[in-house]
Amino acid sequence: MSSGIQIEDHGKILLITLNRPEKLNAMNKELRDSLIKTVRDFNRNSEKRVAIIAGAGRAFSVGADLSSMSNDISEDLRSSFHVIIKEIKFSPKIFISAVKGIAAGAGISLALATDLRFTTKDSRFVTAFHNIGLAPDSGLAIMMLRLAGVKAEKYLLIGGEFTGEEAEKMGLFQVVEDPLKEAFNIAEKIASGQFKSYSASKRLINRALYYDLEEFLDYEAAMQGALGKTQDFAEGVKAFLEKRQPQFRGE
Repeated sequence: MSSGIQIEDHGKILLITLNRPEKLNAMNKELRDSLIKTVRDFNRNSEKRVAIIAGAGRAFSVGADLSSMSNDISEDLRSSFHVIIKEIKFSPKIFISAVKGIAAGAGISLALATDLRFTTKDSRFVTAFHNIGLAPDSGLAIMMLRLAGVKAEKYLLIGGEFTGEEAEKMGLFQVVEDPLKEAFNIAEKIASGQFKSYSASKRLINRALYYDLEEFLDYEAAMQGALGKTQDFAEGVKAFLEKRQPQFRGE
């Protein structure tokens, strides 16, 4: 077991479980570093074909752990969050997410970066970047807009939350009774079938939908870096840690 990550080997399939249930699988630096190493090792292993990403406990992941973020948000994004998204998106292998419970912020991004996405109808997806004076990051804007179109705009512009049932209507996830069971069922089909065909299909999909992902993530990192220097961001984080409502000034 890596720090914050639990790994289960199932032959050609690897199950990666975010394992900080007491923190709703918030992604601190330790977990992010472990996830990067795990995904890179998986991508380099010629015996592996499909990775399933799930969360322990009652959440998939509530996103970044604010207590572990550095003073340079741009660097945090470039060195970890963006690395994870690109390792998944640009991999020739297939990634599947099994989301149950809460997913927020970068947790939603992590799930959307995968090629197939399963959730339950009552799972909750929360976009709350604005509560700390930031904008959506970790590729969330490009992925939600490419998959859901204008239906995603209000969640990206002012934040909010939606259920798994609503996520399915937007085209983001497929609702099933047991996401992990469904993930394994389709993973076994992919891993034992015409894998090169599936891999080529993934590359075609990403070429069509995410040909400009690198450029977008660079722009996003620069924008978040600037927001991270504002008074509103400092107030937002302080209020979050003090468990009170922030007093924003638009500065």
